[in-house]
Formats: sequence, C-alpha cells, structure tokens
Amino acid sequence: MEFKRGIIYLMALWLLACCSDDNVSTDEVPAAETVTVNVDVVLPATIQQQWQNATNWALQNLAKAQQRQSRRVKLNLRYHDEDTENLDELAFSLTHPKEGEDTCHAIIGPYHSDNAQTFLSYAAQTRLPVVMPTCSSAELQRTNARNTYAWFLTESDIAQCEIMMSTARALNDTDVALIYSPDTYGKSFADWFAYYATELEMHIAGGAVSYMKGDDLTAFLRSIAQEAQGSRLRVLVALSDVKDYRAVCDQIQDVSRTLPNLTIKPICSDTSYDLQLLSDRDFTSFDYGITPSPSTLYGFAQSYHSHFGQHIINGEAQMYDALSLIALGAAQRMASPDSCFVHGKLLPYEAGLTDYMRAVVSRHNGVDTQWDAAGLATAFNELANGRSINISGASGSLFFDSETYTKVFESTYMLWRLDSSNLGYEDDPYSCVLPLLYLTVSYSLNEVSVTSIWELEKGVEQAFEDFQGIHRLPPVTDRWAVVISPSTTWANYRHQADAFAIYQLLRQYGYPDDHIVLIVEDNLAYSPSNKDFAGQIFVERSDDPDAWGPLINENVRKDIVVDYHFSDLQPDDIADIMMGRQSDRLPHVIHPDSTSNVFFFWSGHGSMQQGPLWGNEDAREGFGSDRIYNIVEEMNDSNLYRRMMLTVEACYSGQWGQALTGLPDVLVLTAANAFEPSKADVFDQQLGVYLSNAFSRTFRYHVGLWSGITLYNLYRELYKTTTGSHVTIYNHQQYGSVYTETMQEYFPSQYSYD
Repeated sequence: MEFKRGIIYLMALWLLACCSDDNVSTDEVPAAETVTVNVDVVLPATIQQQWQNATNWALQNLAKAQQRQSRRVKLNLRYHDEDTENLDELAFSLTHPKEGEDTCHAIIGPYHSDNAQTFLSYAAQTRLPVVMPTCSSAELQRTNARNTYAWFLTESDIAQCEIMMSTARALNDTDVALIYSPDTYGKSFADWFAYYATELEMHIAGGAVSYMKGDDLTAFLRSIAQEAQGSRLRVLVALSDVKDYRAVCDQIQDVSRTLPNLTIKPICSDTSYDLQLLSDRDFTSFDYGITPSPSTLYGFAQSYHSHFGQHIINGEAQMYDALSLIALGAAQRMASPDSCFVHGKLLPYEAGLTDYMRAVVSRHNGVDTQWDAAGLATAFNELANGRSINISGASGSLFFDSETYTKVFESTYMLWRLDSSNLGYEDDPYSCVLPLLYLTVSYSLNEVSVTSIWELEKGVEQAFEDFQGIHRLPPVTDRWAVVISPSTTWANYRHQADAFAIYQLLRQYGYPDDHIVLIVEDNLAYSPSNKDFAGQIFVERSDDPDAWGPLINENVRKDIVVDYHFSDLQPDDIADIMMGRQSDRLPHVIHPDSTSNVFFFWSGHGSMQQGPLWGNEDAREGFGSDRIYNIVEEMNDSNLYRRMMLTVEACYSGQWGQALTGLPDVLVLTAANAFEPSKADVFDQQLGVYLSNAFSRTFRYHVGLWSGITLYNLYRELYKTTTGSHVTIYNHQQYGSVYTETMQEYFPSQYSYD
C-alpha cells in the first residue's frame, strides 16, 4: 500500500533485540539518603489493575537503577478511583493539602480527557505537575499549551485522526464519514475529520454524526451510502466509551450487508483497544483499529511480552514513563537544589518539581539513556554528577516541545486487526490483536513547539480559473457595511473582538458610522472577567514591552458605536436591515441601491447541520442557508447592490458559500468549507480566552496594509495563516477574476461620503 502524503512512514514491525537489566550492579551503597515523593494516581480502578505490570516494573527498575546512589528517590503511590471519587474535591484536596497531611508532589492521571481540566485548573495555583499518560484531546492540549505543569505523554488526537484518514486512503477507500462521541474526546475527531479528508482529496459522504448510547444510526448510514461516490466507504469511529463500539460496528455491518454495490467498514480509534471489547468472541463486525504504541525502536513492548507473557496494554508505556520522569526530576532537584536550567537557561524564579522534570528533558547534548534499569542507572548517575542526559522512554524518544518541554512531540501508533481465531484467549486476551503496521506523523527534529501543529502547511489549495467575465457595472457611488457577531458569552470573546476589529478597519477606510450597522452584544468590556482591562477588547495582546505589530495591544473597542445589541434582534430583522426597511424598532439600516457596494461580515459559531448559528455554540437555531440566500436574492431582484462581499468566520461557513453560488456579482469568502469547523487561535492565559480567529485577524491585517491586494493574494494569506480549516472563495465565476479584482471595491484608498 502507498500513502498519498509523505508524512506517514512505515516503521519496523518488530525489533527483536530485547533490553537486559543484568548489567546493573547489585552492590548497595550503605546509609543512602532517601527522598520520598508522594505521587497521587487518579485512574479508573480497572485501568489501575490493567497497568499494574508496567507500574510495578517501573518501580522495581527505578529502585534497581539507584542502588549505587548515595541519594535516592522513592515514589510513594497513592491511588484514587477516577470513576467513583468526587474529582473536584479530590483535585482541590491534592493541590491544597491540610496542615499536617502528607503533601502531594505530583499527580498521574486522569485517564479521560473530560476530567483533566479539573485537575489542571487547581494545579495552576501551585504548579503541581499533572502527568497525563493518555489525555490526548487536541483542545485540552491546546488550551494548556503554555502551562509548564501540564504534562501530556501522548500526542494530541489530531495525529491519530490524520493517521486514521491516511490509512483509509491507503486502503483505497473512496468515501469517508465519521461517528464520534459528543464530548472532549470526540471533539478532536469532529474538528479535524473534514480537514484531513480535504487534504487527502477524499469524498466526504454525509459528514459526521455524534453517537449517544442507544442511538439508531440506520438513517445516517443509509444517507451516507446514498452520497457515496465509489464502492468503498470507510467510517471513522471515535467513541470515549468502549462499550459503545460493539453497537456502532454491528449497525455498520448490518447496513453494509443490505447494500449491493457498496461496502461500509469501520476504522476505530484508540479507545477500542480494550479488554472488555477484545475478549468478546461475538464481536466480529470490527475491521481496523489505531492505538498509541511503544516505539518498536527501543524494545519496551518486546521486553514486556518476554517479562510478563502478555501483550502490552494501551497507556502502560506512558505510565512507565510518567513514573520515570517524576523520579528523574526529583533526582535533578537533589543534584542542584539552588539552580534549575531549562534548555540552558537559569529559571529566574523558584523552581518546583515540574521545572526540574523539564530540565531533565530539555537538553539533548548529554549521554543517551533508555527506559530499562541499566539505562535509568546511567541517567541517575549523570544527573548526580551535574551532567545532561538525552532520555528515551518506554513509549519512545521523549522529544518534548521546545516551549514548555511538557508535551510529547510525536507518538507511535499501531494499525491492527482482530485475529478471530484467537478471540477470548484466556491467558492473554490481547493475543487476538494482529499488528499490521507501526505509524507516526513525521515532524522535523528541529526544536519547535508542539503548538506548531496549529500551523500546519496545507497541501490542497483551491484552484481558480482565470475567469474574465464581462461585468458592465455602473461606477460605484457609495459603500455600506453590516457587521454581526451573534456570540454573547465571555468564552466566545474572540467573535465580538473580531467584529470590533473589522469595524475599526471600515472606519480606517473612511466609512462614516451611519454607513455601518454594527450588531454585537457588547457585554465583555466591563465584564467581571475583564477586570484587568476594563473597557478594552483585544485581538492580540502582549506584556513584552518590545512587542510590535499593528494589532498588538490595540483596543479594538475604542470609539465604537453599537447599533444593536444582538439579544434585541430576531433572525428576520437582518433582512429588514439589509433591505433598508427602517422602523421605530429598527432605526439603523443600510440604504444601498444599484450603484452601492455592500460588505457583510459575520463572526460566530456554526454547526454541521445548520451552518452559522443564531447565538452561541449551544444555540438551537441556525441563521439558515435558505435565509441568507433569500436576503441576497431579494436584494439582487430589487437592485440593492452593485457588488456584494460576504466574509464569514464560523464553523461550516462554507454552507453559506454553497447556498449563494450562482447569484450575480456576489463573492463569499469563508474561514472553512461546508464540512469543517473553524479554529480559534491567540489564547490569552491571563484572560483565559481566545482573543481572535486567524481568518479575521489576517483579513484585517492585510486589507489594512493595502486595500489594493487582489482577491487571490488575500486568499493566499488567509489560506496560509488559517489553521485547521480550508479558507474558500465561493461564486467567483459570477464575480470576476480573483487575479485582478481587489479589495478596493469595499475599502477604497480615497473615498468620501456625501
């Protein structure tokens, strides 16, 4: 099989050489000083039991590795059941111990991404290291990207989604769809599924659907079958509850059997790699699965099988590494208690355990060490003597991001199938797993931050014909603008901020306020959450006095005039505003005619089913593709524009572009295509929110520099900087050449209003 893109590489199937601990000296150093590190392990009881082999092995090897050290680290593990304990109370008690109680020095867990933020929020106050072996939610990792106490030992599920899609492509599947769980785990796949389908040039058949226990998927499966363009349809299945896989895969199989010319097969994410599922002899509807795996290059999985007579379980290698990193961090602190160097720089503040752990993994010019007892012995010896190490763990090369050194940069994934002849084998239930390939998303080994995954270089760019349509348009006499943000909550700060920024751009180019209708809730500037910057709204912010940029620390709310608070309007009011139907309730409208250019900007949420939403992300009402079409069509029929441009920042905003295709002299520029969510960026730690979306910010920046920029060059800038979705221009055939038409139609260099 051959992969379309060059980023997926085949690794060796098995490395036969196993690591040996026989060369570790057993000569004890008498009267050794021992430092006890209390590690609270927060995992479901079933996972605690399943990971016990790796846990005990790590503790044994750590003890063996320190036998000749005069100062030793002992890990004292204290277990908590993630499924039964009150996690909010537990997180608070561990990070705020009562007087006289044993202090928690580090947390391992939780197992589920849905529970992680609770611990990370409380840990922020004390910078207590929270080491998460399996939390791979892309959004969780992204929002904690600069938190130096948040340790992620598995790459985000963006990589897993890419590998699942690439596998489908390599299997010659022509069509793809997605079934996901509506939670933190499933969100990563829902967010990135359409992006990689577009990149791999695969046809999306019906999009994606969320699954709740007991849902009947028959209608969805039949609808995607009808939309399939080929004979092989691959359904990505990403569910947080392993118990749901049987029901979903069985439904896929049942529908597939009724289709004469189409085969539907699942490919399941890492949560399917579970004893509860794999020991079920009746589970025959499974096809392929993907799961994080120890690298085959360092022998951990092979040694584990030799040592315990069983296959390794998902997460065990990361658990082993979590224990090793905590112990090595504590050893580093003992060796240099008064100075902590991270990537060669002395920290200017009092270092904690998490910083000494970062010091261990931030240097790559020391002795190479590995996960086994002999390798760990070398590591402890080097640290005790003030030297650096370059550590490789049980899960592979522990290459961390170069900004915080707390997020593993690359994970290995195993593509596997079920071996039906070994289902339910009692001594080793995982013997039914048939490994096929070991895969990884290949990145440069240069020192770059994990946040670079949000700066993906796209491989599929929109193609434009050099269309030179005949547009006998009258000279433009005036310009009007409508700017809307339907978001109202603090968490959606970026949508109103971007609307304010576009308003400022319009004023920069001479629009008087009576030619702009601004619709925002305007409830953020004096929100209690904005107490540090009362009255101010930013799309970029920096505390660095040397930081420079036209948008950095600019108060985009300055001198704004809000025409309507969003909550005072109904969806149908937008038609009256656009059509110039003034009333006592709607005094502020635009008054375009056949010689007017109309600019429309929208920034908010969207859904796969409804496109841009009328409200926040939980809004039950979409504005509607039919509604926006009816508005623009009526304006066209009534000669109420010369040219019109709609710029839409929302998930699935391409649905509006599709709806408006065919209308004359209308251009639609969207942050995402019809199947993709749009991604926020510029997260501000102090405010705790995203300040902006790259699409809107880049639009304002480049148009603000020069409105003579062509549509194509603007598209290119947006395309390069808008991450995780594909910026798309719709209906350019009805508008004119993207290579010659410029933004001066809406933002003139010299323009005066009567």
